Amino acid sequence: MMIEQEVLVLIVDDDPEICNILQQMISRPGIRVESTSNSLQVLNLVKSSFYNVILLDIIMPEKSGLDLFPEIVEVSPDTKIIIITGFGDKEFAIRALRLGAFDFLLKPFEYKLLSHSITRALETQKAELAYRDEKIKLQDANRQLMETNKALSILARNIERTQKDTEAKIENKIRAAILPIIERLQQNKEVSQTYRRDLKLLMDLVTDLTSSLAVKQEISTTLTLTELRIALLIRNRLTTNEIAKHMHISPETVKSHRKNIRKKLGLINKSNRNLCAYFQAKLEQ
Repeated sequence: MMIEQEVLVLIVDDDPEICNILQQMISRPGIRVESTSNSLQVLNLVKSSFYNVILLDIIMPEKSGLDLFPEIVEVSPDTKIIIITGFGDKEFAIRALRLGAFDFLLKPFEYKLLSHSITRALETQKAELAYRDEKIKLQDANRQLMETNKALSILARNIERTQKDTEAKIENKIRAAILPIIERLQQNKEVSQTYRRDLKLLMDLVTDLTSSLAVKQEISTTLTLTELRIALLIRNRLTTNEIAKHMHISPETVKSHRKNIRKKLGLINKSNRNLCAYFQAKLEQ
């Protein structure tokens, strides 16, 4: 019987002589054997020490092995129980196997048979404990992986939020720094008509580059630069007259652009759809 590390075996039999015989048969380097002839002491022993294997007699005066069996399993579910019984108690042994006993041996039995049964019990126990340890490690690894994924998701959302905030700040700074200069130059009567057209184009380009609406593909690819600028002003709650004054065009031209914007965005039959609310909703998507 090859044992890798010391194991503890408990013999439970109401006959002290049988306990002594079995203890002498089993005791080897690496195997420590204890015994008791009092079935009422078994649970206290099991609670105080972990027994790899218990040799359990079926018929005992104080408490039968069948009564002890479920109590032992409840206290020490990893312990392997081998039933030892006389020939006339075979039916009891079968009942114990149904309860979960690892094996049963009929008295009298040879050392070789006993040794083989204990070796198989220890090997099975070792495999089950190793499987359980690996399962626990796998569950722990999965838990850590889920926590890592959750942390990465939160980090990604924070990065995206920070990026959007940064882009918004850059847009606002560009608007605040460049657009007022362009507008002052447009209002300067000394600026030639040629430069006015260039300034208008520059105004449209800056508005286009800094407009959050421009990142919405369905809008930016559909509207012209002028329409996109008007859409931005609509989103900022400017009225038709205010947009006309801001862009130095007539209110009728603004109305024409608004109509074209509705048509291009499929809102022509939705006259009750507020453009300001529409563009604000698109910005939040």
